Amino acid sequence: MLYKLRFSTAVARKLKEMEDGDPVQQAKLGKVRRALAKLEQNPRHPGLASHPYESFPVDRDVKVWDSYVENRTPSAWRIFWRYGPDEDGQPVITVLAIGPHP
Repeated sequence: MLYKLRFSTAVARKLKEMEDGDPVQQAKLGKVRRALAKLEQNPRHPGLASHPYESFPVDRDVKVWDSYVENRTPSAWRIFWRYGPDEDGQPVITVLAIGPHP
């Protein structure tokens, strides 16, 4: 099943900044894009190590997930996301934040 990815305003802005950034930011953007492609295909992909995240500051009734962009790296980056809301019967993943693991 293919998920449609939707980005929060903050994530869309962050991705644009990375596209326009220096070579280090663009290299990180490549890792983020690879992780997003896996997320779109299969949120349970082993390389993402997706798991529920307990401390994300949103409505407590919404389950937020944490997936790896990097692993075994100081300040490793993560993708924070939630399922839904679905659009026209297509499953959606809403990406809430991307950045270093807090």
